[in-house]
Amino acid sequence: MPSPTVLADEGVKAVAAGRYEEGIEKLSEALKERPAPLWLLERSKAYLRTNDFDLALYDAEKALRVAFDRANRDLMTEAQLRRAIALFRLGRYADADICAAWVTKLVDGSRATVDDGQQNKVDENGDYTESVASITEEVKPDARDRLATAMTGNGGRSKGVSLKNQAISWRLQALTKLEQLPVGHAGRKVNISEKYPQPAAAPPARKAKKDAEPTDGDGAGDSKREEDDTSRASGSTRDAWERLWKQYRVVHAKNSVRTSFYQNDATLTIDFFAKNVPADRFALQADFENLTIGPIPAIHPDTIRVHLWGRIKPAETKQTIKSMKVELVLQKETLGKWPTLQRDSVDLLDNISVGTASQPSFPQFSAFIARTRYKAPEELDLPDFSRDQNLWYGALLDKLQAGLGEQSSPLASAGLSASPNPATEATLVAPDQERATPGKDDHVRASNPVPLSTPSSGGAGPASAPAYPTSSKKGPVNWDKFDAGGDVDEDESQNDVNKFFQKLYEGADEDTKRAMMKSYVESNGTSLSTSWAEAKDKTYKTQPPDGAEAKRWDE
Repeated sequence: MPSPTVLADEGVKAVAAGRYEEGIEKLSEALKERPAPLWLLERSKAYLRTNDFDLALYDAEKALRVAFDRANRDLMTEAQLRRAIALFRLGRYADADICAAWVTKLVDGSRATVDDGQQNKVDENGDYTESVASITEEVKPDARDRLATAMTGNGGRSKGVSLKNQAISWRLQALTKLEQLPVGHAGRKVNISEKYPQPAAAPPARKAKKDAEPTDGDGAGDSKREEDDTSRASGSTRDAWERLWKQYRVVHAKNSVRTSFYQNDATLTIDFFAKNVPADRFALQADFENLTIGPIPAIHPDTIRVHLWGRIKPAETKQTIKSMKVELVLQKETLGKWPTLQRDSVDLLDNISVGTASQPSFPQFSAFIARTRYKAPEELDLPDFSRDQNLWYGALLDKLQAGLGEQSSPLASAGLSASPNPATEATLVAPDQERATPGKDDHVRASNPVPLSTPSSGGAGPASAPAYPTSSKKGPVNWDKFDAGGDVDEDESQNDVNKFFQKLYEGADEDTKRAMMKSYVESNGTSLSTSWAEAKDKTYKTQPPDGAEAKRWDE
């Protein structure tokens, strides 16, 4: 018999691969030995994917309690977020917002046991009173996050900032749903009273999947036959979905575009590796949560849709068309690293292939379909696959992508599912607009008369693209500009962060300057304080970014 650690490791990998039942089984065996919070959180995630929301909530609350008893703040934060997500899936939007609010306060350093009264914000009818408007200022990134991001690129607090961003996203989504409910609805009521509840000794019973309802009295024989018929019908439907999935994967492989992305807390850069994209006809449509680009040669349909994990500032989107790829630079609406490029389940129905990401599986596809209105493939009303595979594929993509609107996602997703405001939607569609002078291989779109999306110019890569690490005394080089054949201007290659600190230092009083110098020098450039009262008695240690190691120059 494998050890609990081995079983748990196999269970976590199974969940990541979309084999949720296998993951649940292995994690359950491991959890019989000890209630490890990480294992409980992984099983909670698997239960969410199989629509067992009560069990997902139970595991999240049990992980939260164990983490609290062990005084593990990081795990408390993750478990509280998982609890908020489970409550959201159960339609308990007021409770979900309360838990997500507690997550943000944990990340901000509040005492774990402080009673902030969040659960007491109810009116005379017992309805929760928080709204999207009431938390607008609260969810804005604070000065510490902006300064940390400017210093290190990931703020040195990347995980905490990411969890806070996810919690904010779920708050916005929960409150949006809550405001759509009538007064007195159960989703508006507050049912939780404890931050760290003591879960019941036994979890709720798991609901049987696709069981037929029994009948009373002499109908037992008929009931058995009905169960058999239901079982055969269910198996037949599953086989039909599996055939459709296999056909879909065959055509998808022929029409997918290799894609990569990299990011810092403020920006996201996406590369679509497609040759000979027609710059004169290329169009980008961007709203807060989605992108559509095209035409892309040699694929069908000839557009690419990206359903982003988080929200962006569409008016600040930049594009560069090169001979071998299309590059987009997006500005994030909220600072923080995204765990992935797109929201949950989108890799099932897009036409891009992102890096080394594992291929989606039929169980993932089946779970996605179960959350849509389609009960059988016939309901999709698709063209004949044997006559025109591309037409069939395009119609299927349209139907499934429309299904995203029927499901909730983290900011879209991990946020909001509301339609974008047409006045703020960034669209580049006019082929006859004025164009900047391109380099040999680059075609860069110039601004619209009313600029909603500001592209790069002169054949260079985007000026705000993340800089690569460098030890050069001259600072980082914009390699996209170098590739275009232009000479690199040293002034333009100066790190914007240095300019930020210069401006901050120049406008500071003497005590602030002393605090900045002391903290920056003692920490070898990894910390910065503007409070002399804090800095004068504190010794700052070197805190390298995640993945880096601090060494002396003579080592």
